[in-house]
Amino acid sequence: MNSPKPGKSGKTYISSPSKTAEILNLHNVRLKKSLGQNFLIDTNILKKIALAAELKPEDIVLEIGSGIGSLTEIMLPQIKKIICIEVDNRLAQAFKEIFRSCLSSQIDLIESDAMKLDYGELKIRTGVTKVVSNLPYKISAPLIIKIMLEAPEIEHYCLTIQKDIADRLTAKKGDKNYSSYTVKASFLADFKILFPVSRSCFIPVPFVDSVVVKAGRKVSKKTADIDTPDFFGFVEDCFLHRRKMLINSLLASNEHKYVDKINLIIKMLHGIGKDKNLRAEDLRSDDFLFLYRSLKAN
Repeated sequence: MNSPKPGKSGKTYISSPSKTAEILNLHNVRLKKSLGQNFLIDTNILKKIALAAELKPEDIVLEIGSGIGSLTEIMLPQIKKIICIEVDNRLAQAFKEIFRSCLSSQIDLIESDAMKLDYGELKIRTGVTKVVSNLPYKISAPLIIKIMLEAPEIEHYCLTIQKDIADRLTAKKGDKNYSSYTVKASFLADFKILFPVSRSCFIPVPFVDSVVVKAGRKVSKKTADIDTPDFFGFVEDCFLHRRKMLINSLLASNEHKYVDKINLIIKMLHGIGKDKNLRAEDLRSDDFLFLYRSLKAN
C-alpha cells in the first residue's frame, strides 16, 4: 500500500469508509471493543478537529490510539512531527506500512499501552507541545488526568471523547455529573466542549455519543504550594459517599484521619457561608482548595 500523500486533489483519505474497510481487510484486522477501538470515518470531522487544535508548523503532537492513521494523515502536513501511541500490534503493522516513508523523519510510533507510559519522560525526550487524539474510550477518563499530572508542561489538548466523560469534565457544582473527577480535572485544566460527533461517524458504531473537547492546562503560581496527589486524596474522601453529607464522608474515610478535625472543618465551612450539612457536590473547586489549605495550616 502506498504511503498517503495528504493535500492532493481527488485523494481518497484513510478515513473514507471504503478506504478504512480496505485497510482493515488487507491486514485482517477486527476492531476490539475491549480496547475501546472506534475509528472515525468522516474526513470532514477529522479536518474540523485539526482546525480546532490550532496546529502550527512548529508543533510536535502526541496522538494516542493512532490506529491506522486517519487523524495522523490529516495533521501531518500541518506540523513538525507526530508522536503516535498504539497498543494493538495489528494496527501498528498496518500503520507502519501506510506511513513507511514518514517514520522517524516526521512520525515516531510507540507500540505501548498508553496507561503505562511516563509522559513526563516522553515530554522531555520528544518535546511534545500538544495532545490531539481520538482517545480510546476505555481509558479516556483516567488517561487525561495521568498525562496532565505527569507532563504539566504540555498545555494544549484537543480530544475526541465520550460525551458522558466530557459532561463530567465540564460539570458545575450541584450538577448530576459533578464529582471528584470534575474537581480534580478543573484543578489541572480548563475544559470546553467544542462540538458533537455523531455515532454514525465511527466504525464500529459506539453505544455512546462523542464530543470534541479542548483543554488548556493550568500552570499557576497560586497552586504551586499544593501537594497535588494529597489534595486529590482529600477530594476523593469528600466524595466518598456521594449522597451523604461531606462531614460524614470525611468521618468514614480510611484511617479516620479527619475525626479530630471535624469541628475545624465545620468552622471553615461557616467561614465561607456554607452549612455543615452540605454535600461535597455543593462546593466549588475553589472551596475544596480553601478547605485543604486550611486543614494543612492547622
